[in-house]
Amino acid sequence: MSAEWVKEAWSRVDARVNIKHVYRKLQLTARFLIVGTFMDDALRVACDYRGQVFTMRSVGWGRAAGIAVHLTQLMPAGFIFIQSLGVFLILSEVKPQAGCWILLVWAGIHPFLYAQQRNLEFLLESVTIIGGLLILLSSERSVLRERARLQLPGGEGAAAAREQKAAAAEESGRLLLVGRVALSAVFVYYVLKMLAERIAQWGKKEEPVVGVMFGVLLVLLMIVTGLLVMGMKSRWCALLLALIMGAAALYKHPWYITMWSKGSYALDFVVGYEDVRVDAWLYSDHQRYFFFQQLSTVGALLQLVVHGPGKYSMDEAAGPEEVVALTFKGTD
Repeated sequence: MSAEWVKEAWSRVDARVNIKHVYRKLQLTARFLIVGTFMDDALRVACDYRGQVFTMRSVGWGRAAGIAVHLTQLMPAGFIFIQSLGVFLILSEVKPQAGCWILLVWAGIHPFLYAQQRNLEFLLESVTIIGGLLILLSSERSVLRERARLQLPGGEGAAAAREQKAAAAEESGRLLLVGRVALSAVFVYYVLKMLAERIAQWGKKEEPVVGVMFGVLLVLLMIVTGLLVMGMKSRWCALLLALIMGAAALYKHPWYITMWSKGSYALDFVVGYEDVRVDAWLYSDHQRYFFFQQLSTVGALLQLVVHGPGKYSMDEAAGPEEVVALTFKGTD
């Protein structure tokens, strides 16, 4: 009875909305969002090259070897080139796998280049973006293998497909598993942070409504994050978290509002600069970076929505859910 009701509901949706077209648009949106932070950061570095040189010197790059002046002059140019190249290779689909590897390496070293390794939230958001890139990489590798299979002669192609299918599925499943676990990293951090805050507030007076809302949000986040890690209803969980992260980015990092201000602000969200007050334009510049970083987290979550959790999950343990399975018509 329940299955028939779900099937009927999907049939009604499918009659009004072409699910395949929505899927393709979501696929494109996820791709653009996940590279968003890299595009914006390359542009930001190019527009404030002097400021980036100063930042590299303040971090201490090249000081020990006595080459700080020359090294810090060149580093921002390298940042622009590396990120722009990775974004171009992915969006143009010229060499998407190479683009994924370039941005994976960059996402891994970026917090350390700016001495933000003690900023745990920053570090784990980078890990979450790495998870999304791994899911995208898995998809691109599958597409490349399929193209190679189709180029083989008929009989040889069938024989090669049988031999390679198990190995390819295993590799894809492992890559998706690592990507899914990495994707959940920042949300595990949020759960632990909220638990610590609740414990700190224990016994203190607060509005009952605030306590209830906080508790509901904590329980919801714990459940959704747990389901994401297990790969159970993972597409829906990832979509819900993507919507929450998108709203959080708009609320927590309103650079589009503060950029018009004439006041000064404390950089309390940047490790090492908590007590430093800066002009609105510089504050907004940092806020913009974190804003696009969170949007890239949204893109990483949408990668899971688009490509699925892989064989090492409860959702796809029996095999991957094909796009055609999302509709009952199975045709455009």
